Amino acid sequence: MFLYNVSVIAEETIHEEVVSWIQDNIVQSQKFEVHFLEMLQSPHDGMTYCIQVVLSTEEHIVDFQQVHLFPLQQLIAEGYKDKVFLFDSTMKYLKK
Repeated sequence: MFLYNVSVIAEETIHEEVVSWIQDNIVQSQKFEVHFLEMLQSPHDGMTYCIQVVLSTEEHIVDFQQVHLFPLQQLIAEGYKDKVFLFDSTMKYLKK
């Protein structure tokens, strides 16, 4: 099992627009179980959010990226350049 995390850092002036897009286009997805969180006490300027998805295979991660991450990256590049930054990470659950 994998935890795929996308952290989104948005300037305070536009963060509500980005949150709305994420909720409408990612969180509401019926294909993936998505958890959307706001980071409290972030070390970054602006607002930081995390999109977390638990996926069973690396192929499912690629599928999530194609369906959701790439459109989000395109939105940021076209409408919020230098106002929103994101980075992603993949973590693997360890057995006890």
